[in-house]
Formats: sequence, C-alpha cells, structure tokens
Amino acid sequence: MNTYLSRLTRRSRAPRLAGLLLGAVMLAACGSGDEPELVSATGGYEIWALDQGTHIAYIYDSGLQEVGQIDLGSHGAEVPHMIEFNSNHRYAVVANVASGNVAVIRTADREVIEVIETGPRTHMASFSHDDSRILVDVIGDADTYRDGKLVEIRADLDSETFEIERELVIADDPMFQDNEDRFEDVAAICHYHNADHSQAYVSLGPDLDNGGLLVVNTDDLTIEKLWGPEDLRVNCGTMLTPDGRHMLVNGGGHEVGIWYAIDTETLEVVHEASSEGIDAHGVRNLPNGEEIWMVNRGTSDGIVIDAETLEVIDTIPDTGMTPDILDFSPDSRFAFVTLRGPNPVSMPHMAKGDTPGFSVIDVESRELIGLVMPDEDNEASDFHGIGVRVLDE
Repeated sequence: MNTYLSRLTRRSRAPRLAGLLLGAVMLAACGSGDEPELVSATGGYEIWALDQGTHIAYIYDSGLQEVGQIDLGSHGAEVPHMIEFNSNHRYAVVANVASGNVAVIRTADREVIEVIETGPRTHMASFSHDDSRILVDVIGDADTYRDGKLVEIRADLDSETFEIERELVIADDPMFQDNEDRFEDVAAICHYHNADHSQAYVSLGPDLDNGGLLVVNTDDLTIEKLWGPEDLRVNCGTMLTPDGRHMLVNGGGHEVGIWYAIDTETLEVVHEASSEGIDAHGVRNLPNGEEIWMVNRGTSDGIVIDAETLEVIDTIPDTGMTPDILDFSPDSRFAFVTLRGPNPVSMPHMAKGDTPGFSVIDVESRELIGLVMPDEDNEASDFHGIGVRVLDE
C-alpha cells in the first residue's frame, strides 16, 4: 500500500504550499525520494482514519507517515463508521454499521480489547465526560419499523470491562408517543452532549424525511424535547460551541444543506442558515475555540463559522471530493477531512467519490494542500470516520 501526500497541481499550488510551510512545517523526502511529506513542527498527535470499505483503521503520525493499521474486520467489526476518543485519548470507540457493534481500542498498543454488540446499523459511539459511560446511536434494522435506539454502556477503564446498562428505544418513550404523528421511521444517527453531559442532542435520519432532533436526559435516558422533520431539517452532525451556549445541528440531502443553533439553556432554536452547499455533513470546532468548520458532502466544499457570533465568516472552496468527517491538529493549523470512495458502502448515491482517504487543509488559508490515500487502487476503499489522537506528554 503506497501512502503518500500528493502535490496538488491545480492552479500550480506548489509555490503557495512552500510559503505556508515556513516556520510551521517542512518538506521531507519520502522513502522513494519523489513524494513530499507534510511534517508538523509541533507533533504530539496521531490521525486515526477509518476505511469502512476494507474495515481497516489507518494511523498516521503528525508527519503523515503511516505508523500503524488495525484490521477491525478480523475482530468482527465491519464497516467501521465513526471513531471517538475518551478524555485522555488512551481509548477509542468505533461504531460499526454492518456488524452492529462497538469496538473498544486501547490506543497505546492499538489493541482491540472488547467488541460489544449494540444493534443493527450501529452508527456512532462516544464517551461521557468522566469516561464512565459510552452512549451509542443505533439506526436499527432496515426491515423493522421504528426500532432505532440509544444504548448506554457502562465502562470501567481501570479494569477494561464494559457492559450494556440501559437502552432507550426511541419509539417507546412517552414523549415520543405523544408526538408520534410528527415522525416517520425513527433512527438515531449522531449525538453530542451539552457542557455538563446532562443532556445528549441526538439527530435522527438517515434521510431528511426521517430526520429531526431529540434532547435526551442522560440521567434517566428519557426524551426531554423533540423536533420532527418538519420542524428541523436535521439528519446528521451535532457540535457544541466552545462556550457551551449553543448546540449546532445540521442536515443535508441532494438539494439541501442547512444548519441551526439551539440555545442549550432555553432549548430554543436561535439561528438558522444555509451551509452554502449541498448535503451538510461533518462539523467540528477548532481546538483554539475560534471557529467551527462544516463540510458539504455533495458540493465538496464547506463553511467557516465564527464560534462566538455564529456568523459564516468564510468558505472552504475545495475540501477534496466528497468530504465526510473532519478533525484538526491540536495546534489548529491543519484540518483532516475524510473522502469517500467510488463504491461507498453507506449513503451510496450522495457519497460517491474517487479519492478515498483524507485531505489535508491549511486552516489559515483554507487551501487544500494534500491528499492521503492509503489504498488508492482498491475500488472497495471508502473512508468515513476520522479522529485526531493527542499523545501523552
């Protein structure tokens, strides 16, 4: 497998790339001597990217050298979709759509230490702020009506033991039943906690007709508030603003890219705007807390949102073809954005691309400066989840 950071030839970007690298990064020859690498002067992190088409997690250092692989498929974890780390980045959880489970990985030695069965089309999982629980979004069986659910796993990281403690079948919740006429099929897609983790904002989907949003009380795992697909055109990303005051949620489809901000105190929608593209998808805060980036899968571009004012302050004209999920280097200098493959295994029509892997974008200039394609000649390759692991001091 030939891993490389390719030079971009469009509009002769090489001079611009050289300028960006001064004082922050440097070009170094690959082993073959004919491909450049991007090397961070600060280091201190790894990039974990999931190829859901081949069931492999690829791991890169801050110089974009491949330093490891995890064959999740050999552990019964198929179509690894999303990855999240615990608070100190010593463990990762990977939600696996095809196998309906969550894999727990010890990051120091990259060992899969547990695989927990959670339900058909398990889509996302993340740790609570104290690392004692893992909340899991489950879409449910394609042939079973309204079986989408949330699963809570009790995690003891000291003993590395994990056990399912509670489940919420969304359609069984009393508040949902009082509002069931506002919904079609119901499936949990993604979630993000509020600042004190007393609530989880859960997007529904996967298409907009089955979309909407739930606010779930994490103490008793019940729904506190909900919006149907006619209220909020939401079916994908959720992200708490750095100050904790607003939850950003978005939605997309073949003709739509939209996002909203919800006041986390009043639970009122206080902002609505276009994503300025088609199929708004991944959304992430910069580590420095100044900006929020959102990418459009259908138009291969994105927007930059001021984290305080919630105004769109810039665009990302080129993310690489068919962007999905993104994360940033800890110093907020680079964005890493996954790109889909020619034969996508999830959302196949909107998500078709031809450069499976992830792109590297310079945050300050918003310019795409490279592509990393670990398995570029494999037509099954199809990247989705990505996460930056901050290393121990």
